[in-house]
Amino acid sequence: MRLPQLFLAAVLFTLAAPSIHAAPKTPYGRAMTPFVAELNRQCPGRDLQDLSAGDLELIMEGFVERLTPAQRHKVEDAVGYRCARVEAGLTCANIASLDTFHRLGVLGSFVREACATKWTCKAFAACTQTQP
Repeated sequence: MRLPQLFLAAVLFTLAAPSIHAAPKTPYGRAMTPFVAELNRQCPGRDLQDLSAGDLELIMEGFVERLTPAQRHKVEDAVGYRCARVEAGLTCANIASLDTFHRLGVLGSFVREACATKWTCKAFAACTQTQP
């Protein structure tokens, strides 16, 4: 009698687990949650979470240059630590940078800068930038 109950519990847990731990619908997953929330607050409807990794990295580059030396080192260290074994792509570095911006308390400032770029996205990597 106990075995069917355990089996049922395992099946129910397996079915429920994906919805409990589901990542936001972005190409970068759960690590983007604070970034997406801030984007929705500061420039709703522009869907900047859908910027290509390269476009996002270009915005980050300019932002990181204006951080304090200590903050810059924290971002660089986080990227180096997390992405040392990643051979290609910018996604790892972008996620590490966004996470570090969040931990340093400068994510809101970064998003303000990203919103000021005038990018708007319709889908992942389908973004256009309006000229002022």
